[in-house]
Amino acid sequence: MDYKKLINLSVPLLITGETGTGKSVLARKIFDQSYVHREKFLTVHLASLKEELLESELFGHKKGAFTGAVEMQNGYLKDVGTGTLFLDEIGELSLDSQKKLLYLLEEKKFTPIGSTVVQEFRGRIIMATNRNLEKMVNEGLFREDLYYRISVFKIELETLAANKELLKESIKNTFFELKSRYRKHQCTLPHSTLDYLTGLEWKGNFRELKNTLEFAVVMNEKNILEISDFPSKISKAPALTEDFISGFPENFNASLERFEEMYLKSMFHRHGGKVNETARRLGMSKTTLIHKAKKYQINTLKIRADNSEVAA
Repeated sequence: MDYKKLINLSVPLLITGETGTGKSVLARKIFDQSYVHREKFLTVHLASLKEELLESELFGHKKGAFTGAVEMQNGYLKDVGTGTLFLDEIGELSLDSQKKLLYLLEEKKFTPIGSTVVQEFRGRIIMATNRNLEKMVNEGLFREDLYYRISVFKIELETLAANKELLKESIKNTFFELKSRYRKHQCTLPHSTLDYLTGLEWKGNFRELKNTLEFAVVMNEKNILEISDFPSKISKAPALTEDFISGFPENFNASLERFEEMYLKSMFHRHGGKVNETARRLGMSKTTLIHKAKKYQINTLKIRADNSEVAA
């Protein structure tokens, strides 16, 4: 489901996906683009809250409502106002807490602990989980009525590696954010490095990607991110796998030409589409390199333009 269609809806939204796929990032993005973006955005990490404290944290409590309640406390539901409350790891809720959440979603009302005054919830709730809620329903670990209530508007996030276009955009956006944060305004990300990073699996998903880029941006002193600037597990050249080889024709000469084309494109990207510089680095005459570029229809002018755009 396209998240853009859900930005300004007041209905509950469920975001699912593996750890690190950017569920919290998307929740914040939806809020930032909504008409209530000037209101509050509050996050509740349900997995880190003890069951006995959960109700108090969400609904609030009156003074003296229980031992330790020395003063009145507003819960997240009141504090968020007309903003957005992000409930992270919804699959960690107990069945009893799930029942109370269902009532909240159905009635848009809640009662603080120790109070008899019913209050209206005026905000929006976005939930996220990395667990299979449908399987939990079948196992009796998640309420069926709650699952069908929150899964009407559902966004299932793919792993980064499953969507190369999304991965490339995530790399570029994260790079720009990090170089601004660390005031590395002159730092650039060449197409060769961008293409290399896009080809990796990123099993740790968005979190691994962000940490890796942060390391490279902070430690880089040359103002250009090269593959060698990344941690060794990232920068280590991949082996020639069977999947890689299977992409080549069986004819030996045709395979050599395919490899030469890929290699030259990569070198042109690495050196910003500059013919003289690329020829010098390869130890090849400029005339020969131009001939090969024409043979493989490599547009060096476009590579130079694209490289300038990424470096900006």
